[in-house]
Amino acid sequence: MDSRQKIILGIVVVSIFIFLITVLVFVYAAAPDPSSIPPIFTPFLQYHVHFMVLMGLFGVMSGVIVYSLMNRTIAEQKKAVEKVAETNTGIIMRFLGKDDAAAMKLLLQKGGMTTQGEIAKEAGMSRLRAHRTARRLEERGIIHVEKHGKVNLLRLVDELKQK
Repeated sequence: MDSRQKIILGIVVVSIFIFLITVLVFVYAAAPDPSSIPPIFTPFLQYHVHFMVLMGLFGVMSGVIVYSLMNRTIAEQKKAVEKVAETNTGIIMRFLGKDDAAAMKLLLQKGGMTTQGEIAKEAGMSRLRAHRTARRLEERGIIHVEKHGKVNLLRLVDELKQK
């Protein structure tokens, strides 16, 4: 079932749910005087318990349908954001120098967060070179540097994080 059919089904279920609520409220409002109820609504008065159960089922069905539609939409949006993030990092990597690109690769491998010391050790840089690389990346708006005592924690900006 494609998304259009699910949307139509959801609209139909919600419409039936709203119709049942309206009719049941109307019938209960006129219940003290049964003669004032039009003949078309007398089955709702006679079988009101059945219609209440049916109304509950429609409520649950409409909730499930809306949830499934929203869940699918959110999943599609997450995939689109991840694709954009991959594209963004690919473009940025082309314009970075050798040290900056090595630091970015390590950040991406570590899930977007690592320490400046790890970059120095794993990329084979001196601590001074790693510090300057981190400062350049921060000035360009690619990473955030957070100080935790003597340790600098490097984080990719949210737009570049890949899942």
